[in-house]
Amino acid sequence: MEEVAMSQLADRLIPRPDAAERHSIVINAPRERVWDALTHLRPSDVRLAKPLFAARALVSRSRGGRPHPGMSAFTLLAEDPGREVVLGTVGQWWRLGRAEDTPSITTAGDFDAFDRPGYAKGTFSFVLEEAGSGRVRLVTETRVLATSPAARRAFLRYWAVIRLGSGLVRHIILSAVRARATQAP
Repeated sequence: MEEVAMSQLADRLIPRPDAAERHSIVINAPRERVWDALTHLRPSDVRLAKPLFAARALVSRSRGGRPHPGMSAFTLLAEDPGREVVLGTVGQWWRLGRAEDTPSITTAGDFDAFDRPGYAKGTFSFVLEEAGSGRVRLVTETRVLATSPAARRAFLRYWAVIRLGSGLVRHIILSAVRARATQAP
């Protein structure tokens, strides 16, 4: 079994998550092209994920909530250019658009300090590792830490339902980065 990179920056933010998931892909392109593809990814590059986002929005609306804001809800928390980037957010995702007064997290300090019970903090990271001769392993890791026992129970029930879809979205993103990085310049 091959060694999969760990996010050192995310480990500083959520060292012991309540839930975590990691996915990776090997890309036949130099590190600079993979980094460029990752940091310039557009919503149109992940069209295959739109049906999953639409389904979640439909469920949220049917329960009287607002659609999830998607990637715009994430804040850049840490970056080691060319090697790793970590985004983060705080929420009550299990409430499907009916979250109570979700705070705005604009800095890593805000994220780190947030401890209001009833919420969860999540990181979404990407790590680039050498995979030999012009190849890069791109690893994405999702980590979630609840701020209270009740939030942990609620999140873990939600995670049991959405985990496969969440993993599929991660694979779609990894494939989109690979497609961009391996396109002819």
